[in-house]
Amino acid sequence: MSGRIFALVTLFVSLFAFTGTAQAAPAAQSPSSSRGGTALVLSVQYSEFDGNAFKATVLTCERGDQHPRRALACATLASAGADLQTMQADGRACTFHYAPVEVAMFGFWRGEPVSEVHTYPNSCVMLAHTGALFDF
Repeated sequence: MSGRIFALVTLFVSLFAFTGTAQAAPAAQSPSSSRGGTALVLSVQYSEFDGNAFKATVLTCERGDQHPRRALACATLASAGADLQTMQADGRACTFHYAPVEVAMFGFWRGEPVSEVHTYPNSCVMLAHTGALFDF
């Protein structure tokens, strides 16, 4: 448990350090900056079936962020309006075993605050609905 708390604190520090740097440095206006910045902390908590694994990353939709599939994750969010409830499954076949996976997303999407938590029945269903967003 203390390892998870440490990981979240580290992510918060990274997020605030990034936000402070972005505000302090003068930047050329880009299409995404005219709408506001993106800085989201994404986390996935797997069930006992998957070893209680916990993963987290920061998504900024800019070069150098921590998400390994940044472009696809940002495209997924844009198509869903950053709303986990509207993300539709991609049609893959998943088993019916129950091994709940809780995903969380909080921070800012294009300058708007976001705070969402959703539980999927297993990791296959989670990936079918969220695509690259929580695939890290």
